[in-house]
Amino acid sequence: MSKRTILLRLSNTGEPVNSEGVSNGIFILPPIALANDYSEGDALFHLVFQLNAASTVARDGTLLTNVPKSHDTPFKRHSHNEYPIGSSFHKDVAISIPIYRPGSYNYFIRYTGKDDATVTTEKFYFNVPPVLTIKGEHVAFNSLNIETVVSKWIGPLSEWEKFFTRVADKGYNMIHFTPLQERGSSDSPYSIYDQLRFDPTIFKDNEQAVTVINKILENHGLLSLTDVVWNHTADNSEWLREYPDSGYNAETAPHLTSAIELDGKLLEFSNKLKDLGLPTEINNNHDLGVIVDGISKHVIDELKLWEYYVFNKETTLEELKKNYNDTTCNITPVDIPNSVNKGDLKQLAHYTLDFASLAGKPILEKRFSNKLDSSKLLGIVYAVFNSTDLSFEVVAEKANSIIDEINSSLYATYDDDVRSIKKQVEDRIRYMRLDGNGPKLGPITAESPLIEAYFTRFTGKDGKEWALANNGWIWGGNPLVDFASSESKAYLRREVIVWSDCVKLRYGSGPEDSPHLWERMIKYTQECAKIFSGFRIDNCHSTPLHVGEALLDAAREVNPNLYIVAELFSGSEEMDKFFVERLGINTLIREAMQAWNVQELSRLVHKHGGRPIGSLTWLPLDDFAFPADKEPVKGKYLDSYTEMEIPKVLTKQAPHALFMDCTHDNETPAQKRTPEDTLPNAALVAFCSSAIGSVYGYDEIFPKLLNVVHEKRKYSLEDNGIGHVKAKLHAIRKDLAAESEDILRDHEMYIHHEGQYITIQRQNARTGKGWFLIARPKFSGREGHQTLSPVILSGTTVKSEFSYTLKVTGEYKDSDSILAGIPTKVEEIPSPDIEFNGKESIIRVNDSFTTGSIAVFSTEIPGVDLSLDKFVKEGAVEASIDLDLYDLNALLYRCSAEERDASFGKEDVYDIPNYGKLVYAGLEGWNSALKHVIWQNDLGSAICDHIRAGEWALDYIVNRLDIYSKNSKGLTKFQDWLRSRIEAIKKAPYFLRPHYFGLVVGIAYEAARFRALRSLGPNIQVATNFIQSLALTSIQMIGKMNNTSLLPTEQVPCIAAGLPHFSNDYMRCWGRDVFISFRGLMLVTERYDDAKEHILGFAKTLKHGLIPNLLDAGRNPRYNARDAAWFFLQAIQEYVTYVPNGEKILDEKVTRRFPLDDTYIPHTDKRAFSYESSIREVIYEILSRHAKGIKYREANAGPNLDSQMKDEGFNVEVNIDWSTGLVYGGSQSNCGTWMDKMGESEKAGSKGVPGTPRDGAAIELQGLLKSALRFVNKLNKEGLFDYKEVEKSDGSKISLKDWEQLIQDNFEKHFYVPVDASEDGKYDVDSSLINRRGIYKDLHRSGKPYEDYQLRANFPIAMCVAPELFTPDKALAALRLADGVIRGPIGLRTLDPSDYNYRPYYNNSEDSTDFATSKGRNYHQGPEWVWVFGYFLRAFVLFNYIEDKDCKNDKGDLSDRMLTGLNERIQGHQKWIKESPWAGLTELTNKDGELCHDSSPTQAWSTSCLLDLYYDLWQDTHYKH
Repeated sequence: MSKRTILLRLSNTGEPVNSEGVSNGIFILPPIALANDYSEGDALFHLVFQLNAASTVARDGTLLTNVPKSHDTPFKRHSHNEYPIGSSFHKDVAISIPIYRPGSYNYFIRYTGKDDATVTTEKFYFNVPPVLTIKGEHVAFNSLNIETVVSKWIGPLSEWEKFFTRVADKGYNMIHFTPLQERGSSDSPYSIYDQLRFDPTIFKDNEQAVTVINKILENHGLLSLTDVVWNHTADNSEWLREYPDSGYNAETAPHLTSAIELDGKLLEFSNKLKDLGLPTEINNNHDLGVIVDGISKHVIDELKLWEYYVFNKETTLEELKKNYNDTTCNITPVDIPNSVNKGDLKQLAHYTLDFASLAGKPILEKRFSNKLDSSKLLGIVYAVFNSTDLSFEVVAEKANSIIDEINSSLYATYDDDVRSIKKQVEDRIRYMRLDGNGPKLGPITAESPLIEAYFTRFTGKDGKEWALANNGWIWGGNPLVDFASSESKAYLRREVIVWSDCVKLRYGSGPEDSPHLWERMIKYTQECAKIFSGFRIDNCHSTPLHVGEALLDAAREVNPNLYIVAELFSGSEEMDKFFVERLGINTLIREAMQAWNVQELSRLVHKHGGRPIGSLTWLPLDDFAFPADKEPVKGKYLDSYTEMEIPKVLTKQAPHALFMDCTHDNETPAQKRTPEDTLPNAALVAFCSSAIGSVYGYDEIFPKLLNVVHEKRKYSLEDNGIGHVKAKLHAIRKDLAAESEDILRDHEMYIHHEGQYITIQRQNARTGKGWFLIARPKFSGREGHQTLSPVILSGTTVKSEFSYTLKVTGEYKDSDSILAGIPTKVEEIPSPDIEFNGKESIIRVNDSFTTGSIAVFSTEIPGVDLSLDKFVKEGAVEASIDLDLYDLNALLYRCSAEERDASFGKEDVYDIPNYGKLVYAGLEGWNSALKHVIWQNDLGSAICDHIRAGEWALDYIVNRLDIYSKNSKGLTKFQDWLRSRIEAIKKAPYFLRPHYFGLVVGIAYEAARFRALRSLGPNIQVATNFIQSLALTSIQMIGKMNNTSLLPTEQVPCIAAGLPHFSNDYMRCWGRDVFISFRGLMLVTERYDDAKEHILGFAKTLKHGLIPNLLDAGRNPRYNARDAAWFFLQAIQEYVTYVPNGEKILDEKVTRRFPLDDTYIPHTDKRAFSYESSIREVIYEILSRHAKGIKYREANAGPNLDSQMKDEGFNVEVNIDWSTGLVYGGSQSNCGTWMDKMGESEKAGSKGVPGTPRDGAAIELQGLLKSALRFVNKLNKEGLFDYKEVEKSDGSKISLKDWEQLIQDNFEKHFYVPVDASEDGKYDVDSSLINRRGIYKDLHRSGKPYEDYQLRANFPIAMCVAPELFTPDKALAALRLADGVIRGPIGLRTLDPSDYNYRPYYNNSEDSTDFATSKGRNYHQGPEWVWVFGYFLRAFVLFNYIEDKDCKNDKGDLSDRMLTGLNERIQGHQKWIKESPWAGLTELTNKDGELCHDSSPTQAWSTSCLLDLYYDLWQDTHYKH
């Protein structure tokens, strides 16, 4: 992949995955300089679309994007290239697409959905910003300093050189030109007469214009921005007379006919005021009232506008009569739907409108253009009476009532519109002629009519009279609705604030609707794009979206690096985002002059100031798959702090801002605030980390907003105002940009508001250098006395650079020819005092710092520089090379009990004030606490507060490793790396410590996580983040303990059943849990030595033909598990099958903990470990002891061993029924399988009564027994197992092969419950006990017969280990039934919800009188266990693959349908492990995946059994072909 690779992660359903903390953001690629070795035609970026393995959209999925495939391929917005997604279950899908040009792009995905229908996602957008340069040097967006100039006020071309020299001297690097094209009759730059001709009053022709503009810009090192005006043209544009279809008129927009008539009548009324005896000058509200009454009488009443709304009853009845009398029509009653009550006139009228209206709905076009189909109306009337034998009088009466009812609502609409017309006209006249803040236009004349014209009227070149809608804007209008279209009545209701000098342009849906307009505007747009560096889109929010897209696409054809700026008045951030995405807008204009006080100005500055000082650096942490198949290449990708080979990730960001101290539409400081406020307002804006802008005249202290329409004077070039201060501020911005690799990332801010003061600290996070501003705005001149509190800058040296105040020195004198400013003077004032005490700088402001003043300081943080930045982020991966898996367990994990064990009670997990204890002492604990803080940049979090408050956490993460590193060179090396970084960052000021702490801990965590993955198997190294997270629980669970081990006398690393509940001492190692977890956590991860140690450790303790339930390091093992031995044998089988030379373990010898006669002795007894057996012999011993029958009473039976069990529960019995070969055991007083919850409540009377005894033949044990026999018979055939037979309880013998066959012949007969009751005779079932059919029983011959027939989560275990026992179609049907009945989002329900005993909420602390649930007796009676979910999915895949042809593709691989279906079923697990602070999967959940607080939060077998699923797909012979 290219260094400039950008990663865009997609969700399962194809949407872009966003980072935390940004809502209405846009996906924008980095706005950075071209690569040093860039050549024309090279890709700017490689955008990698990354999908999770087997995502929903991967099923027959295709990604489509309109990014052109080559540099030479033109961009076509609606043409999409197709990229097949493909599918995998264990590797993420990556589609790399080179991007050659800036612009707005989109993608969508087409795939096959659940119902096999094709699904297409919505389009998702991403923007590629242009690259701006001045004389070959890159100009970052945040270093743009833009000044708006109104070209008609510059003066003749002879003045241009002098003018732009002044602009450049002030430090501006981009000019915003208002439109330079020929202006219309109003002389407004925004009312363009001819879009294809430059202003002839300035330029003699277009060629001169281009030459002059280019020369001026080149000579002064300036970029350029021009307004493009797409929505309207001047009302006197000559070309409009030839092409009136370019506007909205009665022909192109017949819905405006009534509005045109109203507008004409209002103008006529305005001209007749004197004749009507009405006031021609409005001096008060009484005059206005008289005028409004006149409008009602002489305009509204005379127009009869209601005729545009209603259906003409007379005409309709006449046509109805013709149809009635026409015998050839043969009109029959209409079949009116039953949902319409024919007796309800409202319903009947509504139906008639829908069914019989010629337009299908009411329209507003010509008078009485609303018409009903009289034949349909007649049919409706016949239907009402259910007869055609009616007199016309009866028909007419009914039709009359229906039409009246229809018209009643239309008259109501008309009335509402008339109210709006009157109110809007009255309000507009009041504003224009009475209001103090209005223009007070004076007498009403032909030149100054009563109200603005909504339509421009002229005689076209075709000789016809035309009225074209003028443009304008609407308060609170929906920007996506064209207010001149038939979707709006704004022109009729007079809701448009109209620009009478501008005709609104009608583009229609495309060039075919208005060919000349499209041709003209494309040419205009492209000519502008060739000349200027960027566009400011005038009236952007009113630009039809498809028009903006097409014109910008055309512009980018000729200038790919066109910079797009817009001022949106959409009213919402969501709508802003919509325009920015679709048009590829680079920057949105924001205005400082909108602030009404210092506090609001502070808020705006804060919004555009940049990231807070001390911001946390984004790192991937545990949210990404780490490529671990090789050592990472340093600096492989752009802008990377992580040492992992993970490209820069594309995440949403807020639209970039152009923050303007004043725009050409704003009132000046002299109008809104005070002239003196010009200086502090400008300085505050200049210090922001955004593009900034101003308007010519702001720096010069112009007294008021200038009217771009009527103003005729020229700019003065006299040296007045703050120009030289602006130059200094712009020079600071230039320096800041020059020292930054990425100005967006590197620059950080702290903004403080205190009364009349605003301070800004701006700092380069990497170099430690920065600037500090104190500004005291002057909003009113009545601020009063205030002195700023001393400013303390910790760990920072400060140097005064300049301090100024702005003073008014005289009265403004108006000029007829020159645009000049208020006389002012910038005075240098004493710098505030600076004191440095060795630790901090203190700045003190005195009373001389008056309103209107600023002070600017340079700052530096000693010791914080590029070398520290480089030091802390490098070397962790190299330092981790020698870490072994047990080092990594100590470095990453260790729950409280484990940490206390390792330190002999001296140390524990870290406790963060106001946060709580971490779940792990190691780096994973810190990662869980820090990752969301880092991703959200939450500097106000409890953990950041704690890091700022002291060095405790810094010392802890290093010093806790002392107890582990003393015996590990690898860990010592890594600890040295960590210590050196921690010591280095201690020198940083306290406010930067969270930044550096997060960086060091994050990079250390990533290195440890990488090293852990690098130490596991190759499939894990390249797998998905989910698989890698599952595999890492192997590191989490296997570690060294002082108080327990696999052996009583040696410290052998051992696996915990779960954390923290099963982490410590005798509760750590459970025989059943170990060997259920064995394959996933040891074989899949290729931890073969650990696997072997666990087999040998447990083999030593074989007793009664069983392995212990609780190992306790072999000291006091307890034998109360009937199933552990079978999972043990399954583990040996897996080891032999999958480990290279695995069969050698059969010859391994183990010394035995107990004598062969099962005598219980202490582990210190000399008879302990006095003889040995091979693993082969151990295997046979298990089989032979079971064959003869097992019967014993637990050693040390009684309350000291188990305080809950009844005495008879300590008696253990296991036997084989030799008529079937099946294994039976247990009693109603004990619980020897994994469903082992013993009743504990005396209050409920359940003490000593197992919740799930599962005595008899448990289904999973039959599968495990069959699997074990298949295994040894195969070994025998290969000459690796000499034993061929066993002795039964009666002394007779049976071969192992016959035993296996016996089970094969009897299993389904005894466990299957047929779907069809007529087949019950073929199976061993009691029909009266069957609750659900088509299932496999959980038990056979249990103590409570109905429990045999319960649907539980155990049968998939048997299916996985011995699939040959199951008839495939029956198995698949049972699995699909279970998929719908007992599959939860995370676990399998341990009992069918339809069962009487179903209790899905586990609460172990409950002590009630409820026999079923008290003290958690329902542990396995409905709660959803996670480990069995893995077995279920394995069986589900296998039997679907075997039985359903749609689940495999033509190559014999699992089909996309199967893989995406699997992925959907593990979405809950992916979410759980990502969100759990324990970085694992829980033991169980309550109903429907609800968190169970009594569950062990990370359980070994929960993750292991899902890893088994992946291992099946990698290794199982069923999937090999």
